[in-house]
Amino acid sequence: MMKHTLFCLTVGLGVFAISPALAQQMSDADRQKIAENLAQADANGDGAMNSDEFRQLIDLNAADNLGRASRVKNAGLYDRVFQRLDANGDGLLTEQEMRDMAAARGN
Repeated sequence: MMKHTLFCLTVGLGVFAISPALAQQMSDADRQKIAENLAQADANGDGAMNSDEFRQLIDLNAADNLGRASRVKNAGLYDRVFQRLDANGDGLLTEQEMRDMAAARGN
């Protein structure tokens, strides 16, 4: 459940730098690919992302031309985006941090 929730919340956040409205317009194939990339990047399967897993996720999504991951990759903004999402600074992006960011973006 947490992986699916993390995926859903991640789609509308800075990880892909797309709006929730655009995320809803994505094709089923793109949503499926994002889910696959998330599962692949979450190396330890805990549903949270450390900075290395996050970098892997961005690289996978950039390779698949999903969202604006290429922009994050090409500009080398991995750490900046990760730190922005990691609200408590513990080095992990959790489901709650994703929810909080999604709520803030919705305002």
